[in-house]
Amino acid sequence: MSIADKIRNHPLYLFPNFRNFFIGDVLVAIAERFFAITFVWWIVSQEGENGKWVGVLMSLEAIPIFFLSPFVGPLIDRYDKKKCMIMGALMQMLFVSIIAALFYKNMLSFPILCALSFLMSCFVPQFEDSVSASIALVVDKKHLSSATATQSSSIDFSNIIAASGSAYSVLQFGMLNTILINIALYFVGVFFLMSIKLNLSHVQQEKDEDGGEEESYFAELKSGFKYIRSNVPLMAFSLLYTAGTIFIMSIFVLIPLIVKDVLHEDIAWVAIFETSISVGVVITALLFSFKSSYKNFYAMISANYIIYAMLMGALAFSTNKIFISAIIFCVGCVFAADLALSFVFFQNVVKNEFKGRFFGMMSSITAGITPLSYMMAGVITDYFTLKYAALLNAAGGLIICFAMLSIPRVADEIGAVDEDDEDSDGEESDSDEKADEGDNNGENEEEASCSKTPAQKELES
Repeated sequence: MSIADKIRNHPLYLFPNFRNFFIGDVLVAIAERFFAITFVWWIVSQEGENGKWVGVLMSLEAIPIFFLSPFVGPLIDRYDKKKCMIMGALMQMLFVSIIAALFYKNMLSFPILCALSFLMSCFVPQFEDSVSASIALVVDKKHLSSATATQSSSIDFSNIIAASGSAYSVLQFGMLNTILINIALYFVGVFFLMSIKLNLSHVQQEKDEDGGEEESYFAELKSGFKYIRSNVPLMAFSLLYTAGTIFIMSIFVLIPLIVKDVLHEDIAWVAIFETSISVGVVITALLFSFKSSYKNFYAMISANYIIYAMLMGALAFSTNKIFISAIIFCVGCVFAADLALSFVFFQNVVKNEFKGRFFGMMSSITAGITPLSYMMAGVITDYFTLKYAALLNAAGGLIICFAMLSIPRVADEIGAVDEDDEDSDGEESDSDEKADEGDNNGENEEEASCSKTPAQKELES
C-alpha cells in the first residue's frame, strides 16, 4: 500500500467526526496543560521560596482525578458521551474564567487559586474518561486500533505545545492575556466537540430499544467491578500495565537528576531532554496510527519492555550528553509504544457498555501510581545513586516482559476484523440521521442496520 493510500485509509481522513473529536481532545488537553504550566510559573515568580506551594497546587489538582474517576464511569456509560465531554470542558473553562476575572481585579490569592483549581480538576475525569470511552463509537471496528494509537498521541502533542506556548505567551503578552488564551483554547475545543454529529449514548439507546429498566447508579458501579474481575486476561494485563507505569514514568524524575548530578548542567538541558522524549513519543504514536491490527501482540509488548530494560541499563552507565539524549528519545518511543499497545488492547477487549467504568478505574490507578513512581525514583536516588534507580527500572522491565508471556491471554491478534464483521459488527445504532432508513427493507436489513456503529453509518454515507 502506497503512502497516499495509507493516508486515505487513516481514520483522521475517513471519519470527519473522529477528526473533530481528535482536534477537540487535543485543544482541551492543551488548555489543561496550559493552565497547569502558567500557574506554576505564576507561583514560582512570586517573592520568597515557593517550591512547596507548587507541590501543594499540583497535589490538589491530582486528588479529584484519583478519587472521582471510578465514580464518574457509570455516568459516562449511562449518558451521551459527547455531552459528558462538552460539559467537562465547559466546567473547566468556567473556573478558569473566574480565575481570570479575579486576576484582572487583583483579587486572586493562592488559597483562592487552590480552591478553584481543585474544583476545576473535579471535571477533568469526566472529560478524559469520556474521551477514552468514545473512541470505539466515532470510528468503525476495522479502524479502532489506528484511531486509538492516534488519540494516544494527543497528550504529548498537548505537552509540547503547552510547554512552549505558555512560556512564550507569558513573556510576550503577560499573565492576564495568557489566561484569556487558555479560555479561548477551551472554547475552540468545545466547538469541535460540538461538531461531532453522532449519538454516543450507547447503553441508554440499547435499553430504550429493549424496553429494559435502567439500573441504579450503584448497581452499574458494582457491575463494572464485577465485569473487570471476571475477565481474567483483562485483569492480568491491566495489573502488568499498572506495574509497567511505575517503572516507565520514573524517567520524568530521572531527567532533572541526570542533568544536575551526572552532567552538572543548567536547566536548559532538562528542556532538551524533555523535548527528546516528547518527539520520540509523537513520532512513534503517529507510526502506530497507521496500523489496524497487531499480530503476536503479547510478543510485541514483551519486546517493548526488553528494549526499555536495555535502554535503562545503558542510561545507568552513560555520561555523554548526546548519547543520553538519544537514549531518552528512544525511551519516548518505548513509552508511546507501551501506551498505544495497551490502549489498543483495552479498546478491543473491553465491551463498549463498560468502557466508561473501566477507563475511570484506570485513570484513578494511574493518578495514584504516577506520584508513587516519582517518589520511588527520588528515594532510591537519595539513598543510593541514580545508577541504582536506572538499574531498578531495567530489572522491572525484564520482570514485566517475562510476566507478559505467561499471563492468561485473549486472541494473539489484536484489532483483527473478520470479513463478515467489517460491515455489520458493532456495538450500537446511530443518531437521528438516517434513523428511518431501511424501515421497509425487511427484518434482516433492519437488524443489520441496527447493529452498525455510528461511525460505520458515517463511512457509508
